[in-house]
Amino acid sequence: MNKILLITAFFSFSIFASEPQFGRIVDIKGEGFISYKGKTREIRKGDAIEIGAEIVIEHHGQVSFTDNADHRFHLGNSSSASVSATTVELRSGDMWFQSLNKTDSYKVTTANALVDYQGGEAIVSYDSVKGKTQLMVINGMMKLSNLRATELNLSVGEGLFSFVDNAYEEGAPRDPTQVGEKTYGQLVSLFTGVSPMDKNSANIFKEHGKTEHTAATKVEHATRAIASVNDDSQKMIEEYKESMLTRPASKKNVEKKATVVKAVAKVDKVEKKKEVASKAVIHIYGLKSAPAVAKTPEVVPATKSRAPASVLDQEVPASSEVVSPYSKEYKQQYKESDKLIDDLKKL
Repeated sequence: MNKILLITAFFSFSIFASEPQFGRIVDIKGEGFISYKGKTREIRKGDAIEIGAEIVIEHHGQVSFTDNADHRFHLGNSSSASVSATTVELRSGDMWFQSLNKTDSYKVTTANALVDYQGGEAIVSYDSVKGKTQLMVINGMMKLSNLRATELNLSVGEGLFSFVDNAYEEGAPRDPTQVGEKTYGQLVSLFTGVSPMDKNSANIFKEHGKTEHTAATKVEHATRAIASVNDDSQKMIEEYKESMLTRPASKKNVEKKATVVKAVAKVDKVEKKKEVASKAVIHIYGLKSAPAVAKTPEVVPATKSRAPASVLDQEVPASSEVVSPYSKEYKQQYKESDKLIDDLKKL
């Protein structure tokens, strides 16, 4: 019996080990899932991550995982990422990545940006609605490029912030801007239990805070043009901070978007029905003869007209046989048609 169990366990381990491994789950807070080859499982500490797998974190959750080359990644709440042999793609949300490997080049990508680095750490976010990638480097030097036009790139040093937005400068990365101590502290605090690899990293942002204060004092005595540049940079950083601090649950966004699409489709359908109803012309054939009435401008002259394809050609009743549109008989004939039009207009 023990031999059978041993053989079964060995066979299972062999199959499991045959899958190409990216790394392992180091820590998990809240709930998250790993999807691989059409199968989804709940994330548990110590789980292996297959190459090609996608990691999804629920609202108020966080996961830390590592690869086999001294790279560590922390995925924030309502975020998702997929992994390959040498790249991690942030599909939505926020991710803090750290690297002790200063010899090998590694890449972090989003739908429109590429971060290339050797060592160091940074926080990257991707807004899938706006199509905007934002990067704040904590330490080290990294290259930020447009994913589809890598010649559009620049270097972002520690303590600096930049972004790639297809709606800005044709997708070219924005010139790096200094980040102050307050903003740095708020963004870092979003990742529970995570701290910079270098304890002195915070000092860089403190110096930037002093620089910003000094610059603001000088701007009061400078031209309005300089003030505008300073205001623009501060506004950009505030938008970055707000986008991370107020990130909604991803699933709720998807459901809300689907509801809006259905609602718009329903409104369009109703509007089309109203349009058809307002333009509808109803013809009634085979009216019974009625007592002769005086000739009025509304009387239809006796002519020969074409009936529908299912009705043979026939003579239209003479003017003396036409029912007046003001008579009770005429109103009775159109009662059901009027009701149909009213029902359509109420939709």
